Amino acid sequence: MDDETAARAMESHGAGIAPVVTPDIERRNSLIFMLSWLLTYFAAPVLYVGVVQAALCDKLGASATIANLPASAFLFGSFAPILLAWKIPLRLEQSVIVWANTVTAASLALVSVALALSLPASVQIPIVIGQSFIYGLFGSVSSIYMYQCLGRGTTSEGRTRTLKMTFALGPVAAVAGSLTSQVVLNRGIPGIDYPYDFALLYFIGVPCTAAIAWVNRGYRLPPAVEEARRPLAGYMTESLRSYFGSRPLALLWYGYVLWFCTLNAMPNLSLYAREAIGRDPKELSGIINMLRFGFKSGAGWLLGVLANRRGDRAPVALGLLLLGLAVVWTWGVKGYPYLLAFGLMGAGELGSAYFLIYGLALSSPETGARNLAILTLATPVSSIAPALHGWLTDLYGFPASFAFACLTTILGMWCVLKLPAGKASRG
Repeated sequence: MDDETAARAMESHGAGIAPVVTPDIERRNSLIFMLSWLLTYFAAPVLYVGVVQAALCDKLGASATIANLPASAFLFGSFAPILLAWKIPLRLEQSVIVWANTVTAASLALVSVALALSLPASVQIPIVIGQSFIYGLFGSVSSIYMYQCLGRGTTSEGRTRTLKMTFALGPVAAVAGSLTSQVVLNRGIPGIDYPYDFALLYFIGVPCTAAIAWVNRGYRLPPAVEEARRPLAGYMTESLRSYFGSRPLALLWYGYVLWFCTLNAMPNLSLYAREAIGRDPKELSGIINMLRFGFKSGAGWLLGVLANRRGDRAPVALGLLLLGLAVVWTWGVKGYPYLLAFGLMGAGELGSAYFLIYGLALSSPETGARNLAILTLATPVSSIAPALHGWLTDLYGFPASFAFACLTTILGMWCVLKLPAGKASRG
């Protein structure tokens, strides 16, 4: 697919759903999407796998490599959407979100119980890693189908407006969740000490994900043409050939892989707090997440405005650039100003939403879930990155991890800047 064809695909996606989406339906669907993300953000200390899990494993005596494994397991689990995109018919797309979040709630409850029982570290660490893998499977499915339902149930202009509001307000909920986690982990609740503090954080995620499952039953989606279901091998071959036959979609995928490789220096950056500030990473994990999501709130509005004015490529490029700047800041700053890196990381982390929106804009309603599922394969492909950051640290020190992150930023920017820069249709 050349740039002109890509632009036509963007227009046809927006135009294809606009005539059958009424303002009332659009408001309803936008509200469900926004509420789902508000709940996700409030439970961010455990649902955004990396910082808290690394601090927990560090507390359990794990090496940097092992402490990064929950993040790797989460990323590796994200291969599930491509299989479901083959099997799940359009009429069941919102049901997938309901079941995925139900399973996530159960897995969080399991970890909470395991931590509260004070099992040996040799048991707790594999449980934490295993839960991260399970959430990688079902969280990625939930995310893809939430975007797909938003794409089917709103106009192009409505999607942009919803994303701008969601990712401006959502991180505020994450700041509240992060402040709560900081109080919990710093013994701010009488009688709640280690390991019950971490157990409580996981337990907070249970009602949040259960509520996400409940509200997502309410989507009102227009009908779409079902594609004929082919055998899995033929489906995979044809889907990958179609996806990577599009130059913009292929570049988007490579850029997304490299974006993840940079982002997943974050657990390692939290461990580096011991050297940069001289404090236990556990004591700073709440502040780290507060900065991460506080900056993300401002970036949510900024990236939405940027998408409106400069097109879908601009927020993707800025998100990647902010991640690279965070790593450079980490490398050169000591003391408490070092923590600003997590604010930059949080702002850049929001680029993920715009990678998905760009991919959705390049797709028809019928191929949206499939193309997003292929794009999300960047997640398991990049799953080696957190462990690689930890391995480089164990072997050569933290600067080796930072150098790797800078390299992936440069290569990712090269891919992103090759993408079409025009605006998607707002019809």
